[in-house]
Amino acid sequence: MEQEQWLYLLRSNFYDIDHDAQKLVYEAYRNLVYRDIHFLTRSHELTEDVVQETFYKVVAKAPQLRDTKHMKAWIVKVARNHAYDMFKKNKKYRHLREPQVVIDLKAPFLHPTVAEQVEDQIRNELLHEALNELSPEYRQALFMYYIEEKPYREIAQELGKTEQAVAQTMVRARKKLYRYFSKRWVDADE
Repeated sequence: MEQEQWLYLLRSNFYDIDHDAQKLVYEAYRNLVYRDIHFLTRSHELTEDVVQETFYKVVAKAPQLRDTKHMKAWIVKVARNHAYDMFKKNKKYRHLREPQVVIDLKAPFLHPTVAEQVEDQIRNELLHEALNELSPEYRQALFMYYIEEKPYREIAQELGKTEQAVAQTMVRARKKLYRYFSKRWVDADE
């Protein structure tokens, strides 16, 4: 199904379309929001819950939308807001998963020493712990900028903020990440 066709089907009465088309619309919706929500929740199960619950919200509200120009951004915003609401209601969901070690596959010909491997593993674990200390808003901003490589303008549009507000969020997120990471790195050396 073409990328925009599912949005058209979503704007129509979802329950009037055939079952196969409904499945395709859901899969396209899931593909759009899953990665962002998983980055926030750090849990496949919670991400699936958020995706499914927000899908019902989107299906109910999409036909009533007047401006469909930014429909994808609206859909992602609905899913993120639901995840944030879930965090507010249930603090136990904050840090569910242990950090995963990041492996640099760009330089497979290098054979680091055991000491370098251990240091890399410790640094990556500490970085993930520091990332988990950040608020979901800061993690999301950093993810969108560094992983998705989106410019501030696009991030601002998706988050419903001004570019200046996104720039300020990025500055604060970087400072906090640096502070959390530096503290852990120094503590790990001692």
